[in-house]
Amino acid sequence: MSLTELLVVIAIIAVALSIAALNGRQMLLSQEQAAFLRSLQGLFWQGATEAASRGETLILSRQGNRLEIRRGNQVLRRLDIPQEVNLSLSDGDILRFTPPGKVESPSGGILSAPVAFTVTIGPRSYTYRVSLIGEVKVSP
Repeated sequence: MSLTELLVVIAIIAVALSIAALNGRQMLLSQEQAAFLRSLQGLFWQGATEAASRGETLILSRQGNRLEIRRGNQVLRRLDIPQEVNLSLSDGDILRFTPPGKVESPSGGILSAPVAFTVTIGPRSYTYRVSLIGEVKVSP
C-alpha cells in the first residue's frame, strides 16, 4: 500500500470517527434533555407528596439555573436546569405545597386555575400545567 493510499484510508477513518462522535454527542444531549423534562414533571408531584407526608408547607423556588423544594432555608430537593433549556418561570418563589398535598400561590392564596409555564429546548416548546394537587400534564 502506498503512502497516498494510506493517507486516504486514515482520512476516511478520521471522517467516520468525527461523524460518530458528533452523533454520539447529539444523542447524549437529547437524552439529557429528555431526562430533565421527566425530572421536571416529577418535581411537582414529589413536592406535593412530600408536603402531605411531612405535614409541612414546602416552597418551590427558582434560584438562577436551579429549581429547589425548600422547607424554610433547608433545600430538600433540587433540579439543575441545563444551559440549553429556557424555562418561563422567573427567579424566586413559584408556588407552595401544603400538607394536604395541594398547590398554592407563593403567598399562600388558593389557585383558581392550574399553574402553566413553558419549557423551550432548541426548536421545541412544551407547555406544563400543574394541577391544584401537583399533577403535571405536558403538551408539546
